Amino acid sequence: MIPLILSVVLISNPSIGPSALKAAPTAATAPAPAPLLQGVMVTLECTAKASGRVEGCRVMDETHPGLGFGEAAITLVNGAQVEPGPRDFQFARTLVFTP
Repeated sequence: MIPLILSVVLISNPSIGPSALKAAPTAATAPAPAPLLQGVMVTLECTAKASGRVEGCRVMDETHPGLGFGEAAITLVNGAQVEPGPRDFQFARTLVFTP
């Protein structure tokens, strides 16, 4: 039955040649999926102003430098609000990114 269908397709559309008919990739030929990043952590040092606004964050450490996680962590934390206090204080926080 399949050879008959293939013959009808080839006759009705002669532009389809053997090079256009490719087999689906098998497990041996399919590209391997990209590995998931596990344990992505970024440690930031920031200043909490007396008003409660967080600012001045900088990356102290990150598990995968150069992939943008440090910048993403800064974007998430800078401008956040914490409990207002009597004075400015510095703190460190580690953010964990999970897939």
